[in-house]
Amino acid sequence: MEKEKMKSLYRGGMTLLIGFISIKIGGLLFRFICMRYLPVDVYGEVAVFLVIFNWLLLFSTLNMTIGMAKFIAGDQKKRGAYFTSCLLGSLVIALLFGSLFVLFSPWISSALKVQMPAMYWVAIGVPFSVIHSFGNFYFRSLFRMKSSAFLDLFMVAIRVALLALLLVYSFSQAPYMAFVASFIVADLYVIYRIRIDTRMKFSEMKSVFRNVLFYSFPIFLGEFLSSFSMGIDRILIAGFYSTTEAGFYDVGVALCLGYMLIASSYANALLPLASSSDRSPEKRKKQLFRALKASTLLFAIYTAVLLVLAKSVIEFVNPVYLGVLDFLPQLMASYISIGYLVIMFFYVNSTGRQRLAFYAAALFAFLNTALNLYLTPTMLYAGAAGALVSSSALSLVFIGVLVWKSERKPYA
Repeated sequence: MEKEKMKSLYRGGMTLLIGFISIKIGGLLFRFICMRYLPVDVYGEVAVFLVIFNWLLLFSTLNMTIGMAKFIAGDQKKRGAYFTSCLLGSLVIALLFGSLFVLFSPWISSALKVQMPAMYWVAIGVPFSVIHSFGNFYFRSLFRMKSSAFLDLFMVAIRVALLALLLVYSFSQAPYMAFVASFIVADLYVIYRIRIDTRMKFSEMKSVFRNVLFYSFPIFLGEFLSSFSMGIDRILIAGFYSTTEAGFYDVGVALCLGYMLIASSYANALLPLASSSDRSPEKRKKQLFRALKASTLLFAIYTAVLLVLAKSVIEFVNPVYLGVLDFLPQLMASYISIGYLVIMFFYVNSTGRQRLAFYAAALFAFLNTALNLYLTPTMLYAGAAGALVSSSALSLVFIGVLVWKSERKPYA
């Protein structure tokens, strides 16, 4: 039985890896097309748009995707109730935050030197992204990894194809239109495959939503701190300098997304298995170590590929970005550390110890934001990359110590 669960971890991780490879390669193609055919300053606006979009999406879901997956993995008979309550509640929140964002968007646009249309596309796209996020985690919670992988592949194929088509016809808002439209098309697949439970009473829906929110909110706090601090570098570069420099730095980030792809695939495969055996210390530790070992091997392979091919890739896409190679090694080290952090965050969240992830995320956010504010205005790219590698490495050591000490105590 134990061997079967471990095989499930590897199979699930590899299936999700296919989906994540699809979405990340699609994301890279999306970025590369923008790098090649858009001016550097316009690409920088797209990079800032992506950071803000992810922040607003996180505020809209409050990380209840993970909470929903945890509850469904524990009680699959109520999966319809959990999915419906969490999705509808998050859509209401998305519309609320979207309205507030539009209200303050003129000030945000001016501060970050980004054109107003990009701000409007953020508010338009987030509700559609909410549906996609909950659908994806619903599939993963039931270990329907093939459905999750297909959803990712389907979405990015639509996104890249639309972007190429719209750029051919010189639509000025092509990146934003393709980005949002791909979520709309993916949502149709989610709605087709997952039934909304229309029999639920409002009081029951509110109760389910409250329970999942109570579980998820500490996870949200930690995730927001991590997400905020990882995007703050491009926001500060745009604010202190311009979107041209923000776009230049984002190219280095794009090349390192493979590390996040690897880490996220095994972290998501680990979630339902660790959740179902969270009261068996030996079992859950074996699952964690195997996920870390598999990720380490893939990290090493990706590092070798990046060291060999990064220059050729940049020359092919747009030689103007060759200066990225000067700070790329620091970013690579940063994203390896962050990859391990992602796996550790999913592990402690799935076993009910969200506070550990929150402590580590708070440290990461504080260090990265403080170091970015100190180093970026004078050192630009080197300062931002140096802040990220220092804060991620220290935070990884910190959460490793917390988990080690926690595992030595009886599970409460």
